[in-house]
Amino acid sequence: MTDLSLHPWESDLDWRNAQGTTRGGRWCDIVGEPAHLVAAIFAMIMEPISTATASIGFTTLCVVAALRLPVLWPIWRRMFGQTWIKLLLLWIVWTAISIAWSPDKQIGVDRLSHIKFFAWLPLLWPLHRYWKWLFGGFLFSTMVLQGIQISGEFFGATHHGGRLSAGMRHPTMAGMWNAIALSCWLFLSVSAGWRVLFLSIPMAALSAFGFFWAGQRAALVGILIEIALANIILGIVAKGWIRKAITRGAIGILILGVVYFVAGARMAAKIQQVSKETTQSLRGDAPEMVETRIAMWEMSLIAWEKSPLFGVGLGGYRKATAEIDVDYKRGNIHSYDTSHSTYIMILTESGIVGLGLFLVWGVAFFVRAIVCLRADPVRIGAFGGTIIWFSAGAFDSFHTRGVFLTVGVIMIALAVMPRTTRSTTSLT
Repeated sequence: MTDLSLHPWESDLDWRNAQGTTRGGRWCDIVGEPAHLVAAIFAMIMEPISTATASIGFTTLCVVAALRLPVLWPIWRRMFGQTWIKLLLLWIVWTAISIAWSPDKQIGVDRLSHIKFFAWLPLLWPLHRYWKWLFGGFLFSTMVLQGIQISGEFFGATHHGGRLSAGMRHPTMAGMWNAIALSCWLFLSVSAGWRVLFLSIPMAALSAFGFFWAGQRAALVGILIEIALANIILGIVAKGWIRKAITRGAIGILILGVVYFVAGARMAAKIQQVSKETTQSLRGDAPEMVETRIAMWEMSLIAWEKSPLFGVGLGGYRKATAEIDVDYKRGNIHSYDTSHSTYIMILTESGIVGLGLFLVWGVAFFVRAIVCLRADPVRIGAFGGTIIWFSAGAFDSFHTRGVFLTVGVIMIALAVMPRTTRSTTSLT
């Protein structure tokens, strides 16, 4: 295997170069890595349950990391010295600066506060030696979410007057977590031994159920793109993956057959809905949900044209579009506080400069991720999760809500962490 620790793009792919003084250094670690790992997994489990539990979990993880600051600082210095991290920080700084010309600075400050969830990157990064545990923690957190969904689907449990079939937070969040978990379980089914295979198939089926219960089309688009793109990339960087991709597809079809047998009516209704919307779109008569988004995007771009280079400023979307009429009669699209597209929203509020920085950061991240994937092909689960997140972001404004941003940042961290002393290609 090629030694990627000397790759010109990054110098810390080998964990020994990234470790700093955490082990054997002169600082006293009063908390320790095991407690940090427990706090990280605890935070992941708390995240999809509710807003309150997510705050408790994230705060706990931040406190544990703060207590380890002396020993984590050398690792963070190396992390923040990487090209893709510098580009991310540059985009965040530009986004913050854009508040200066925003017509609604209070909303801008509130929007900026949600970007704090990028802190999951430095919070998880020092735990790269425990990648398997972190990956397992994410999958377990999705199982907790699925337990909540089951309570609503089969036992009629409710929250704020609604059934818990889509969880207690946001249906889009539930759809994203389940879609990413489905992808991860399918990859595990062909990346590990027989024991993992027998575990992966029922868990992938459960994730498929959770995905359909949430009923979110943005995540559906994301997973369809991921199925094609992630397999192609892994086929290029990993030997023998074509056979595994075919096996993964067969397992996926088997799981869909099980889901259809158990929940055929709902699945058939969803397929008919998608078919109907596609037919309407081809005839030039867009369905209501599609037409609503198109109208919001059109309105947002009209506002952007007034300040194409710098945008209207973070938080300025609603006031900038308040007087714009796009002749939409089906509802009041001015009641929405975002354009329901991460990329159009960034373009509108922070201009060509902001979107350019975001896209350049995205490219730099995927370069790093592919390098990591070549070293450890099992990371394809997390890599596929990032593809789902970036793809689905075209249909929702993920950067404006912590509930949407967190799962993407967790997958980003797991996809590009430094590798351990031995390859994690096999989990058995």
